[in-house]
Amino acid sequence: MTKTSQPNSPTVAIARILRGLGLAQGRGKDFRVEGADRDGERIGTYVLVLTRHAEETIAAHADDIERQAAAGPFPFRVSVQYPSDRPLTSIANFGDRVREQPPPPVPATVLAERRERARQQKRAQHLNWSTGQADLMAAAAASQLHYAPDGALRYYLAPGGPGRALDESRLAPLLKAGFLTRPGRRIAVTADGREALTLWRRWQPAPAVKDRKEDRGPLRPLLDGEEVARRNRASAENDRNRRAEANALREAMDAKHAWEERDDRLYSVWATVQGITHRLGRSIPTGWVPTAEEIAEHRIDPGLVAELRAEAEHPTPKPQIPWPTTMRAQELPPLPAVPDDAEQLELFGAT
Repeated sequence: MTKTSQPNSPTVAIARILRGLGLAQGRGKDFRVEGADRDGERIGTYVLVLTRHAEETIAAHADDIERQAAAGPFPFRVSVQYPSDRPLTSIANFGDRVREQPPPPVPATVLAERRERARQQKRAQHLNWSTGQADLMAAAAASQLHYAPDGALRYYLAPGGPGRALDESRLAPLLKAGFLTRPGRRIAVTADGREALTLWRRWQPAPAVKDRKEDRGPLRPLLDGEEVARRNRASAENDRNRRAEANALREAMDAKHAWEERDDRLYSVWATVQGITHRLGRSIPTGWVPTAEEIAEHRIDPGLVAELRAEAEHPTPKPQIPWPTTMRAQELPPLPAVPDDAEQLELFGAT
């Protein structure tokens, strides 16, 4: 049994203990051992903890580390603090020792609420609306956007007023993203638009700064919304159609190759009997079968004779390769508008 020698310095002592816990020493690893100086004089040695794994390991073995260090010539103090739900540790042979108890586990319901809050904030930020686009959404939700009898889009601030002309191109991104729809002469919000506007008002993300061109550029649909779901369904359906077409084309090519190989075999028999050496576009006459004398004279394989007789009884047409279609993305109809009562409940009551 090999006896371990006593460490000759505090650096060697504490590094040996931590390596015994499975931690790696060195730059970019779990820890490093450093010297602490004050006014040009060395006051002690401490451990620089570099990874979360090392923090958790040291916190779990704090007492054991102190006991092992105290058993040798270089004792160390291990401090464990919990500024959050993760431990923050320090190991040194100088200074005070601090020990805090880990916080109680967060209830599952609280964690679920935090995750849901983060998800909804992410959905609001994902909208990437400008202030002008948010104002258009609010106006549509308040039934203030209508097409006048002359076909011009107008923004009616008050019922019965003249309204203000509005550039229709500003609505295009919101319509295409599934936030707005046009039932008749009115611009209305969809279910996605209603939920998006509620998120915008609830979480108040920083509006995107856009110039005139960017304000008319494409928008992303509501994250986890109806528009995203139906686009995914359409994309999946398109992929299935493409795969089905590719499989049909591959099967047709295999059938065509098999027919051509069989035709070559049968043609070689007819050419041998007829004394033809070059095909030059010739083909076997329909229903041709070699006679018994020809079979004997040319020693024709019985399998080929059987194939010729089967072909004579039931001619097999040459398989045709289907012409590939150009699969375009499915054009989705606009989402329906939400009922007015739903708009009132969800939007005008939102804070």
